[in-house]
Amino acid sequence: MPRLGLEARSLSSVAFWVLGPAFVFNLFADSTLSGGVVARLVISGLAGMLAAGLVAMAANRAARSEPSVASASVMTAAYGNVGNAGLAITSFALGETALAAAGVLMLTVNLTGISLGVALAARQSKSLLAAVGDGLRTPMTIAAAVAIGCNFLDVSPPLAMQRAIDLLAGAMIPTMLLGLGIQLAKTPLGAVGRDFAISAVAKLLIAPIAAAGTAMALGLAGDELGAVVLQSAMPPAVFCLAVALEHDLEPERVTTAVVGMTLLALLTLPVALVLVT
Repeated sequence: MPRLGLEARSLSSVAFWVLGPAFVFNLFADSTLSGGVVARLVISGLAGMLAAGLVAMAANRAARSEPSVASASVMTAAYGNVGNAGLAITSFALGETALAAAGVLMLTVNLTGISLGVALAARQSKSLLAAVGDGLRTPMTIAAAVAIGCNFLDVSPPLAMQRAIDLLAGAMIPTMLLGLGIQLAKTPLGAVGRDFAISAVAKLLIAPIAAAGTAMALGLAGDELGAVVLQSAMPPAVFCLAVALEHDLEPERVTTAVVGMTLLALLTLPVALVLVT
C-alpha cells in the first residue's frame, strides 16, 4: 500500500511479537482440557503434522531443493489454518458440539506449528539444537506456557489486563490478512515449482489421511474423528507468512503456498466434508 506506507514485514512483526502472544494466551487460558480424549486428539493432530512434514522433507531432499526452500515447504506442509477457518468449517459441518475437539487440535497445531516454523527458519544459520531452542522461546510459546499455568491454577488476569489482551488478540487475524494482501500484491503467484506441489500433496492429502488413521487406531469416532479430519485438511496457516517475513524464510514462496493451497482446498475440503458427515 504505497499511499499509506504500510509494509508487510512491519505488520508481521507486530503480529509476531504483540498480537500473536495475546491470541495464543486467550486460546490456552480459556480452554477446557480433559483426560484421555484430549491426549488422543493431540496425538492424532501431531501425527498428521509429522507425516506431512516428513513427506515434504524427504521429497524436497530427493528433488535437491535449496535448504531454505525445503524448510519453507515443510512449514507450509505441516502448519495448517486451524484457527478462524478450521473452527468455522468444523462448526458448520459438525455443529457446536465438535468445537471442543476442534479447539484442542487448534491449540496443538498452533503451538507446534509456530515452534516448528521458527526452528526451521533459524536452522538456516544455526545448529539444530540452537534452532529448536529458538522455536521454543518464541513469544507465542512463552505466552502459551503462561496461559496453561493460569488455566491449571484457575487464575485470571485483572479485568483491565484481560480486556487489553482480548483487543490485541482480536486484531491478530485481520492484521495477518492485511499483511498477506500487501505481500500478495507484490508477489508473482504464477511462479510455482516442485516445492509447491510437494507441500500441497503433503498438506492437503497426507496430513488428513495420517491424522485420521491415527485417530481411528486410538479409538476416536464421531465428532472427535470428524474434527481431526477437518482440522488436518486445512490449507497452510496465514501465520506461516509472519514467520517467513520475520526470519526471511522464502517469503514469496510461502505467500504463494498459502494462497495457492487455500484455493486448492476449495476442491479438497468438500471431499473431507462429505467423508465426515
